Amino acid sequence: MGGTERRAAGTPLQQRCLLMAETSLYEKNLLFFTAAYPPVAEMLPVRETDLTQAVFNDDGAIVDIDLGQGLFYNRPAAEFAAEQVAAYMARPTRIVVEPPNFDDLHDACTHKMATQLEAAAPDRLPQPPLDRGGILLIIGIGLGLHISDLIAQTGARHVILVEPITEFLDHSLSVLDWQAMWAQCTEAGATIDIIAGGDPAGIRQRLEPLMLRFGETAIDGSYIYLHYQTDVTKAVAAGFHDLAGMTAILKGYYADEKLMVENTTANVATHDFWLIEGELRAPIDAPVFVVGAGPSLDASIEIIRKWQDRAIIVTAGSTLQVLLHQGIVPDFHVEKENTQPTVDRLRHIRTRAGDQFEGDTFGSIRLVASTTVKPGVTELFDEKFLFLRSALSSTAMFGAGHRPIDGTSPYSANAALTLAAIMGFRNVYLFGCDCGARDASHHHSGETAYYTLDSYPDRGVDFSSRAPGNFGGEVLTNSYFAWSRQTYEQVIAAAGLTVRNCSDGVMIGGAQPLPPDDLVLTNAPLDKTAIAEAVKTSSVHFTPGAYLIDQDVAAVTNNWNAFAGELRAQLDTSLDTADDIHRFDQQLRGFLDGAATKFGGVTIMVAGSARSMAPVAGYYLNRAPDAAAQASLMDVFRATYRAEIERILDDGTALMAGLDAAPAPALSQAG
Repeated sequence: MGGTERRAAGTPLQQRCLLMAETSLYEKNLLFFTAAYPPVAEMLPVRETDLTQAVFNDDGAIVDIDLGQGLFYNRPAAEFAAEQVAAYMARPTRIVVEPPNFDDLHDACTHKMATQLEAAAPDRLPQPPLDRGGILLIIGIGLGLHISDLIAQTGARHVILVEPITEFLDHSLSVLDWQAMWAQCTEAGATIDIIAGGDPAGIRQRLEPLMLRFGETAIDGSYIYLHYQTDVTKAVAAGFHDLAGMTAILKGYYADEKLMVENTTANVATHDFWLIEGELRAPIDAPVFVVGAGPSLDASIEIIRKWQDRAIIVTAGSTLQVLLHQGIVPDFHVEKENTQPTVDRLRHIRTRAGDQFEGDTFGSIRLVASTTVKPGVTELFDEKFLFLRSALSSTAMFGAGHRPIDGTSPYSANAALTLAAIMGFRNVYLFGCDCGARDASHHHSGETAYYTLDSYPDRGVDFSSRAPGNFGGEVLTNSYFAWSRQTYEQVIAAAGLTVRNCSDGVMIGGAQPLPPDDLVLTNAPLDKTAIAEAVKTSSVHFTPGAYLIDQDVAAVTNNWNAFAGELRAQLDTSLDTADDIHRFDQQLRGFLDGAATKFGGVTIMVAGSARSMAPVAGYYLNRAPDAAAQASLMDVFRATYRAEIERILDDGTALMAGLDAAPAPALSQAG
């Protein structure tokens, strides 16, 4: 493929077809890409002079790529590819899912599934066999002569090809029969996707929806293959690892969703509150300190104390105890967790605060909380601002006419930044928002309930990876903290925030590192009462019971009953005939996605548990030593799955009948 010829007039695709008319394979591939991958075809390089050149052998075949300062392969590409694939398959880089941790399986459905399959699979293999892959991620196409062998040897169900250098992809069109390779995947029942060009962040954004489409069952046994190593390709591989960890995190399950429905209906029926809608308000000209409970907070206390009268202080979760212990009273406190330990923690903090406040509440501190917190949380605060979290069953079922809020997961500190931005605070300073720790044994501030409340659940942190530190070096982190960092970055960009990160933790994109001792505020002391009143003015006030008057509880109940019937009918066919966990998972996902459009938020009540049982089962099925063992485990899966779905459908029907029958003010519950 000549690299210096002049380009003809016309569209980029027409130019390439005209200039390469003598290369039938190139033209055939170009036409195939135009039909099968139009966005990729349009990215193929068209310019006056290529930066790389094809290297031909005596027979006129392309065997290498001239990079200008050396050759890409330094020998015939086919020989290089064969040796590289053989060496890789001898010691492949794979993502192997850890066995289910029964202590972490809070969902009764997944716990039951794991228990049943654990007993039924005593002879399971330590990891999926080499030819039983989920995703095959090939980073680097080059001339592409390694791809077909990898597809054949890994048995991958989903093939993703990433080529950051589009010229390499262009060269491959003269070497590789792309249509034949596509047919190879189709015949094997595998999907094939191509990502061309872009930086690591952009490539990761295009990888994420693919992984969501493939589902959690595709992660176990996945392969990561680097055809060549650069800073970009290594960053793409690391990003895929992060996405795999985040995708595998269970996000919601039936008992949790049910609890959020119960908590929401109780809170809005029992208390008066101001509702914070999910849209940015007019900017408030005041700095805000968003304070998380990371271990670096302890070294920043005196800086927060020094400037506390010149900044609005927003605490999150466990952080409240740290500041009150130091005599610093925040202006707003954010909570989003829906369980009893949150109530116990706040009561513990209130007891330790002693006579800092009159009565049994936190006095002047204003609560900003998800509607889904236990009513025992809302009872501890005199002034309450509530918000609807997006993607929850309670919001989807009882949020008609209101805008939910994104960017509140996974931690309360994430919710604190998001809520501060929505309320109007654009000039942000982060403290204790570490997204990790320098020392694994010191994972939170030393003055939090993690260390001071004996009955608080043991939540030791496992650190599985490292990330660049805000003030240099590396910081211990994990998939949840990576999710947290990503949420911070998305909110900062979306809201156009000016953020200084004073936390000695993981570097957060879009936030300027600022050592706490260098912080200087030049504004005058704030009238914090006036600022709080401004936040109230831009919020809608509800008296007890008024919120639910505008929600159609009867319609929600009807949707639930119809959905339950269709889910049972779906399982009568897809589950009873399922002989492959991955195919069943894809069918289930398709059904649930369609049901969500048809029946609305009631599907969320079941979807988390329904989806999560399949990847738990996949762990055991992927390690079955032979076909007979797989078939036996599928029998266990089918029986357990049906029984658990029936259990939660019956329980949900009883819940909905109770909500439909109860008048709004009577929906209160103690917490």
